[in-house]
Amino acid sequence: MQFHTTDTICALTGTHPANLKRWMHQGLLAYTLQNEGWSDDQLNEIYDLVALTATGATLKEIKRGKALHRPVSTSGWHARKGDMLWELEYGTPLSLSRKMRDMSNDYSGDDLVFKLLCPLNQWLHADHRQGSSRRLARFEQSVRQQAGIVMRASSRRGETIPLFLEAVSVQNVSEIWLEAIRLTAMGFHVEVSTLMSGQPAAKPAQYQHHVMWCGAGISKSMNHYFDSERAAGKAVMLSGPDKNLRYSFNSLPANTWQSGAA
Repeated sequence: MQFHTTDTICALTGTHPANLKRWMHQGLLAYTLQNEGWSDDQLNEIYDLVALTATGATLKEIKRGKALHRPVSTSGWHARKGDMLWELEYGTPLSLSRKMRDMSNDYSGDDLVFKLLCPLNQWLHADHRQGSSRRLARFEQSVRQQAGIVMRASSRRGETIPLFLEAVSVQNVSEIWLEAIRLTAMGFHVEVSTLMSGQPAAKPAQYQHHVMWCGAGISKSMNHYFDSERAAGKAVMLSGPDKNLRYSFNSLPANTWQSGAA
């Protein structure tokens, strides 16, 4: 029988070791000893769980469906957005942090960020009803906190791949931390620079990949820097929603929380 390492499983399915651990604890996935690896049957189970959680199904909904031997019925990502909005409005700092942590463990990084947190981030910025500024501030703090938690956890795992995430420009303060959460879930040890001075940031001593985040365009000087790094054979790439050349761009507030390189 063929067995697969955890790294192979995560690469094949797009999930993260934390997801596998939580699914095992919830009884949705058979336990495996780390030195034995994962069987093909377990790999198929993981594919099924990834597909189910991609719909926004909670682990409770999945367990109920499996117990009843019925298709999983879920209220989906719309309900997950409602869960987060309730926490932002009424939850304590501890309960909001716990909700963010649980969702990070339940869903793959891409699903969590692209299907829930990024749309919620955009919705909160467009919302101007009473209390909107307070809800947005709580969301931004929660995202930064969760990014710090997962980044510190990844630094304690020696097998993760060092990656330097540099903010070139942003549309809002949360997007760089959402990308850090997503990249960490992919198996990278992410260090972040949020300075956006218009000059290349000081890089960490050890890194294998360099991602330049462009949320609101890239300046001529930073675009030239990117071209020169790429021409030198460096592992550098532009990422983000707006990679167009611009001569000016938005910057983060001076007191923005940072982690990693300055």
